Amino acid sequence: MTEREFFHISDDNINLFFREIVPKGEVKGVICLVHGLGDHSGWFKALFDFFVSNNFAILTFDLRGHGKSDGKRGHITSYEVLMKDIALLLNIAKKNFKGIPLFLYGHSFGGNQVLNYALRYHPDINGIIVSAPWLRLYSNPSKIKLYFTFLMSKIKPSFIVNNVVEGSNLSHNPDIAINQEKDPLVHNFVSASLFTNAYKAGEWAIDNASNINIPLLLFHGDSDKITSHIASESFIKKAPSNLTTFKLWKGLYHSLHNEISNRDIFINILNWVNSIKS
Repeated sequence: MTEREFFHISDDNINLFFREIVPKGEVKGVICLVHGLGDHSGWFKALFDFFVSNNFAILTFDLRGHGKSDGKRGHITSYEVLMKDIALLLNIAKKNFKGIPLFLYGHSFGGNQVLNYALRYHPDINGIIVSAPWLRLYSNPSKIKLYFTFLMSKIKPSFIVNNVVEGSNLSHNPDIAINQEKDPLVHNFVSASLFTNAYKAGEWAIDNASNINIPLLLFHGDSDKITSHIASESFIKKAPSNLTTFKLWKGLYHSLHNEISNRDIFINILNWVNSIKS
């Protein structure tokens, strides 16, 4: 296995941090991962280790304003910049792994982005994998909070509020909460612009789910108290049944890749990916 880290300049001159992990021997496929809000690519080690051990390469990056990438923490100027960052991710993957099956994977806020990218741009890839997407939140903000946030996104888009997430709601593994609280690269910030854009994009994705035209695996924990598994089910009900696979994991929380039973989840993903490849 070889691993390298590098930076790449985005379309609007933001320095983005990338990770690439390549297994020894034949590369059977490539997983391009987009992480969630406040998170960074370093929190997917268990997932990466599993897929690399099964001869899949990994290409991922820290979202702008996250991890080791540049940008104001938790802020975006527009949703379009996120779409361009995913395009950059896929372009690098296609350049580095020519002719190899490619899968775009998004978790939480990353799932919001991946679904929107697939629906808006219909990329030439083999499939998309979406984990606990932020289509709607488990507890939606009040109408007053929504009005205030939408207003601030017009008056001062970079206005930041704390996005406090209880670590105990991420995983049944208590070490996850402890380690995330200690991680200096994890933050709890979200700007009015980011929230408003993500909120609108989540609703848009549900409304346009019927336009999915590439294979999709979507899964969610039914005990997730951060993003809504009911919203994921609403998406799947509207999406083409011949292209979509949905798995609701009983009793599991939000960060499925860091759950105690994550190996079962990884095997389920691998089986789906192999069925698409074949």
